[in-house]
Amino acid sequence: MFCCGCHLTISLEYENYVYKEVWRTYSSKHVKTEGGRIYMENYKDCYGGYGRGNKPVHLYTLHTPQDQKIETALDASIQPETLSLPNNGERPSFYCIVGKSWLIRYDLLKGHLLEKVFLSQQSYCSFKDLSWNEPGKSIVVKSTHNVAGSLRPEESRQPNIVSIFAMFEVFPLKFVGMFEVTRSVFGKDTVDAMVSSGFLTTMHRSGMVKLHSLEHIIQQCKQFEADLYTLIPDQGELCGKLPYGLPLNIVIKEEPPVLLQVRCYQNSLEVGGCPWHYIFTPQKMRGTFHVKSLSNGQLVKNGILESKAMGLEEDKALFCADESGRILHIDSSSVSMHQLKKSESFHSELEKCFTIDLRGEEDRAPPTPSVTTTASGRHVRRISLGSMLQMDIELPNLYIHNVDYENELNLLWTNVDYSILEDKMESYVRFHDISSGETVKKIKLEQPFQESMHEESDLQVDLDTLVQTVRSFNSEFACIVYRLQSKEEEKHLQTDYDGQTVGQVRSANKRNSRQSSSSRSRRTQEPSNGGNEEIIVSNNNSCLHQSRRRVSGSTNEVTTNVRRRNSRQDSDEEWTLGSVGRSARERGVPDSCSPSPRRSGRRKTKE
Repeated sequence: MFCCGCHLTISLEYENYVYKEVWRTYSSKHVKTEGGRIYMENYKDCYGGYGRGNKPVHLYTLHTPQDQKIETALDASIQPETLSLPNNGERPSFYCIVGKSWLIRYDLLKGHLLEKVFLSQQSYCSFKDLSWNEPGKSIVVKSTHNVAGSLRPEESRQPNIVSIFAMFEVFPLKFVGMFEVTRSVFGKDTVDAMVSSGFLTTMHRSGMVKLHSLEHIIQQCKQFEADLYTLIPDQGELCGKLPYGLPLNIVIKEEPPVLLQVRCYQNSLEVGGCPWHYIFTPQKMRGTFHVKSLSNGQLVKNGILESKAMGLEEDKALFCADESGRILHIDSSSVSMHQLKKSESFHSELEKCFTIDLRGEEDRAPPTPSVTTTASGRHVRRISLGSMLQMDIELPNLYIHNVDYENELNLLWTNVDYSILEDKMESYVRFHDISSGETVKKIKLEQPFQESMHEESDLQVDLDTLVQTVRSFNSEFACIVYRLQSKEEEKHLQTDYDGQTVGQVRSANKRNSRQSSSSRSRRTQEPSNGGNEEIIVSNNNSCLHQSRRRVSGSTNEVTTNVRRRNSRQDSDEEWTLGSVGRSARERGVPDSCSPSPRRSGRRKTKE
């Protein structure tokens, strides 16, 4: 298996390599992916690496003070060659917001606790947002506020505060400053603020978005320096320790100079490119994007991007992550790439490079509603979600979940769901050439739930690994890991130990399943023949099994949970794994391919 970027790009050009599902897990809590690792149980359990059968293995469990919840986290990887000397042995870190008031740094490789920083003792604000200001250099912690219940005198001024920001440098962790964004300084209609890419951005109720220089704010408004775990000047308290936390050493008394202000739809503004440009949607012009120069505010030539069709989600226009200055326009059924170029009459010109039409053979006719007849002779027409949305307007039968750039492969990839039949859909990942948009590789993804076309779905691509996370309508989470392997290796893994193929074992299982009556039993998925594995993470497994509706990878290999009913004498007994294994060995079937237990017509006595 190739792990090098150039070798993997070459392997994608041939059909002798495929992405194979190697691992699957379900959970009742959020499943997140950061830097190629999988975090479950609200970031506490970390999985990654390569185990037997290329499956991820459990790396470590994060321990928090008093077992508090991890609100959000950030992967801060580091390359040793980028460190300046001396670097004090800095290691890759995993930053977490714990208990709404702690910033904790863990060792990314081992999970050991390295540092704890107490943020603030104010009860009216809690810290839940952690993001990069400049990737790899500085991070920002943002607060959220609870207006209700502010009865104490010191909280009477709280409605004036929009947000509180705490800024840190990483490698090593260093406190830069903390400041408040208030309505008395930035305007009474200020509704939100954010710090990113060296800008302080404020959003207003009127649709106005303003950009301020963060460097100017730090230089002009910083009152004093404060280092972590040292005494704060004129306070007598330790910085970042209980009970005081971090000081507000940056005080903004008047609005800083405005670099850019623009009225836009839903406060949506993108800044990037080289030279600097910005993308926004003018008010009352939903679905239309304008591209303007940041230096003079002039509209670039051909700088209006419009959508030709309406979709289920808002169209998007953003700068490509390859730092080339190109712009991606994503509408309901296609992805277009545009390039900013210099022009004689205009400051810049926008030129279309290519368009990827994602409507293919999978985009078939809309699913027709099914009609069933009841016992009384009435005809009941069942309308699916897709049919309901297409009653008034014609919508495409596809949903674009993700469009992103893989820097190590130098490829653009898309993740699209297609509605095939009623309550049935297919999901595909396509790799596209970054220069021409041609499809290099297409992979079909598994569907962990029966209804998943319009759910929350995310996909992470990391060289030879795909990590798919899906959230169902009843807030259940599934995570599937795919690894790149050759077709010859796949055929070798599908051969049984004693020479019996998996297809023969499946035929035997199918014959046995016809003889059993398990219409009242609930079926869940077992590990399939390709080495797939299912892990269920839940505090209440019984309730989770009753509410979960999954699509099995193999309909012939299912397990049966039989609940014992004491009130009926002819009830069936719940089979144990030991009895299943014995019955399988008696039939000559290996344990790894043993069929699922079924209920028999006779009453079983417990041994």
